[in-house]
Amino acid sequence: MTGFYGNGAAAGTDPEPQAHKSGVHFSYSELWDLETNYYQNYLYPNNLKQVNMVNSTLFAEDVQGRVDVTREFYGRELNTEYVFGLFSDPNQFSLLGIPVAYEIQKFAAYDNIAATSTKVTFNHTYIGFLTPVVIDTFLTFNDEGQIWQYDAVFKWMNGWLDVLVRETQKKYNASTPKEAENILRDIMVSSTCQVHEDHCHGDDQQYDSFEACVDYLTNEIRLGTAYELGADTLVCRTLHKVMLSFRPKVHCPHIGPSGGGMCSDDRTYVGVIEEEYFTHTPFVSSREEK
Repeated sequence: MTGFYGNGAAAGTDPEPQAHKSGVHFSYSELWDLETNYYQNYLYPNNLKQVNMVNSTLFAEDVQGRVDVTREFYGRELNTEYVFGLFSDPNQFSLLGIPVAYEIQKFAAYDNIAATSTKVTFNHTYIGFLTPVVIDTFLTFNDEGQIWQYDAVFKWMNGWLDVLVRETQKKYNASTPKEAENILRDIMVSSTCQVHEDHCHGDDQQYDSFEACVDYLTNEIRLGTAYELGADTLVCRTLHKVMLSFRPKVHCPHIGPSGGGMCSDDRTYVGVIEEEYFTHTPFVSSREEK
């Protein structure tokens, strides 16, 4: 059948998916071990070891990663910084805090592909509360058992910012959620601008002064929502500030006015969905029996 469907698929049926042909095959138990090893290293303080390796060999050199609420991350070094480094400093204000426990709740695997739904408990050490976050991932591994591709979704994140505001209201005895949101915004702005002062010097400098940074982040951009961690928002810049100490030349632009290609409104809803980012292997296994 052709015409409206174009590709020969009949109405109500799915076209045959592109088969997985990487030639890399692991047993179910091997894939389980690879997945659990990743999450063990994701937790604090194990993630410090991965950060300090620069770069983590849990990732392939040419790893391709995507997180729904942020952006795409290519290469071992960048993924080491974002996946492990982002959650490795309990003394700095960060949006989620540090991961301290995990529970794999759903798992399916075949060939070199693993699909997982995992509840990760984060300790927001700055505000002082624990919160669970469900992370759904599709991963492919190369023949060395390294993560080659990952597509991650932080599930139900629409409610995350509400939780952060509510806990901020408790900690600071704010009379209303709006007052708590303003307190939270002030914390984000001041902490981001202080990190800029500490690490962004010379050609890496994004603002003329601490005061100029505060003015811009307070008055020129929106706070943002939980799904705008890759947009021209304060929450995006707050996320990226944790990375500045690793590679200022790379990460300082991300908290600046331009957003450095990480915090900017240059993507569309349809564009994100239709982007064909992953190029190594499909996330669909061959139907042939092994």
